[in-house]
Amino acid sequence: MQRPLIPLVLLAAVLLLGAVTLLGRSASSEEGGSGDEQGQPPLRVAAGPDAESALLAHTLVALLELEEVDAEVVAFGAARDTRQALVLGDVDLRPAYTGEAWLETLGQADPPGDPRVSFDEVRAHDAEDGLVWFRPRFLEGIDGPPANPTFAFVVAGPPAVDADLVTMSQLASRLSAQPEATLCVDPEFAARPDGLRAVLAAYSVRSDQPVLAAGPEDAVRGVAVGECIAGLTTATDGVAWGAGLRPLEDDLRVFPAFVALPQARREAMLGRPELSVAISPMASQLTTELLGSWNARVVEGEALDEVARDAARELAVRAGRTVPEEEG
Repeated sequence: MQRPLIPLVLLAAVLLLGAVTLLGRSASSEEGGSGDEQGQPPLRVAAGPDAESALLAHTLVALLELEEVDAEVVAFGAARDTRQALVLGDVDLRPAYTGEAWLETLGQADPPGDPRVSFDEVRAHDAEDGLVWFRPRFLEGIDGPPANPTFAFVVAGPPAVDADLVTMSQLASRLSAQPEATLCVDPEFAARPDGLRAVLAAYSVRSDQPVLAAGPEDAVRGVAVGECIAGLTTATDGVAWGAGLRPLEDDLRVFPAFVALPQARREAMLGRPELSVAISPMASQLTTELLGSWNARVVEGEALDEVARDAARELAVRAGRTVPEEEG
């Protein structure tokens, strides 16, 4: 079965809305970086304008600091500017998304739903520009790497009656048994023939399934209060995770893969071999579940730096690293 096309404008809009739900705390350039004990200048980590990118950038800095490597965050007003800065050598690394690179860098529509295909294509392309994507482990489910902050239908967790749903195919079966069940979906996505209708067709769900028009934030609220059986947002939406909602696995890979991974300049990696060692846990250990739970902490008002430090320590421990005890 051919995967339905996802409109580029809609893709950007929904992902932006998902990012905005993280309450807009973005990073600013750190001041006063003077280098490490060996006299090396601080490594520069680019952050995009949304809160999730800022969180990932600060987590990279925290991972570097666990290995006693001095680093600082440099904020940019547009995601595409972070890649340009990497190419020009203005920064050394950044958190990046394969689906975004597919659209912006490769200039191709309809990013693939298979995370491996998405990764392999953008990795090969960017290698020609001296940029290295860190290779993730490819496991199944939201609790296995890599993290994939793409579109997702979210459902309520326990003790909700539909908390047993794990995959989109299971949701499709539930909808067949409950034809009156309502989905909360962005109105533009619901109206387009290559949007919701194509997704429903891929999962063999009737095209006249009841739909409540709702942007990502309202979709989360609709599921939380029981108005909808499932709502469309992004898989790492902090508001959804904070409300106890969980994304369903897109087992037919209908939605485009947006794998979140570190990306670095090859020259920086050759000149600073400790860089690769320090940040590899993000590539090997980051999951959709972890990223969603960290986003939720930011949404709930925790300091971004504090969440990033905890995130780095958890990734390092999962990677088998020995992490020093926190002071105090």
